[in-house]
Amino acid sequence: MPTEVAFSTSRTIQSQTDLGHVATDLYQRIRVLADCRFDSDSTVEITLVLVEAGGAPGHLDRYLLDPDESVQRTYDVPGTELGITAGPTQSGSCDIDVWIWGYKAPGE
Repeated sequence: MPTEVAFSTSRTIQSQTDLGHVATDLYQRIRVLADCRFDSDSTVEITLVLVEAGGAPGHLDRYLLDPDESVQRTYDVPGTELGITAGPTQSGSCDIDVWIWGYKAPGE
């Protein structure tokens, strides 16, 4: 199977939250889908952080999503690991979903 779910989470957050990590060196490309559900109280900031050898050399991308907004982007393999964080930009809670699919070339 060339495409597989590499990471997924659905959460309600009220402060800056580490959502987890995903190994990206297994894939040629990844596709990220993130959303802030319509019943959220605040805009959410979702950040994809490059992680190498236990450190974080920088951000791959950052999304600011208002309630009922989503984003979907594709990236060539960005290093070996990504950390995913999220936090509301104002007080209140945010219901969010983040999915990451990885693409492997046939035969890999």
